[in-house]
Amino acid sequence: MSLGNRLKTLREENNLSREELANLLGLSYWAISKYENNERIPDHETLNKIADYFKITIDYLLGRSNDPSPSPKTIIDEEWPEVANILRRNGKKLTPEDKKRIAKIIKAAVEDTDE
Repeated sequence: MSLGNRLKTLREENNLSREELANLLGLSYWAISKYENNERIPDHETLNKIADYFKITIDYLLGRSNDPSPSPKTIIDEEWPEVANILRRNGKKLTPEDKKRIAKIIKAAVEDTDE
């Protein structure tokens, strides 16, 4: 599936007109139209805007992957950069028990802040 087809499908699945999507992304109606009709390819910045808005990967948008979801690693890096940095600096392989223990600690911390 082409970028234009994927963009059009995403827009329609989200019940957006071309004009609404253009306004949300700070683009023109005609830019969206040209992308959807495969007459133009968005620049890097615009690809990022589209991917961020629909919460998908750029690889999915470009047809390099059929999985639109960002990887959990990306989500952890974006939402908890401190945790990701600590785990990267650790440098050792975590055992399944280590991973479970870390997950429990994070879960407890998140639940504690929600109260």
